[in-house]
Amino acid sequence: MQMVGHITKHDWMANDQRVAWTSQARAALIVAAMRRSILTYGELGKALGMEGVALRNQLRHVLDDVSEVCIANGEPSLAALVVNQETGEPGAGWRDGDVAWHSEVQRVFRTWTPR
Repeated sequence: MQMVGHITKHDWMANDQRVAWTSQARAALIVAAMRRSILTYGELGKALGMEGVALRNQLRHVLDDVSEVCIANGEPSLAALVVNQETGEPGAGWRDGDVAWHSEVQRVFRTWTPR
């Protein structure tokens, strides 16, 4: 495996993929917010071309990255719009976090409502 700095070329390429997924996820979630819609993890994964292991292992990291971009931009977290298909609830990060999930969803909708 070729090294680039202190990471392998494989890791670097994987990071490029994650950056692309993060950008695509943000765009998809902005559209969902404008439509006042919630997406399931599976729906977002499918929109990003993720399936199987990538969907299970990478989507949560992509959503963390989307949240970091939102925070950096002074926006509510678009990741609040993604829920489990079976329960209709967000992941454990929302249940354990400081921000109430329903309140964050409403903030996202208000932020992205077309004017």
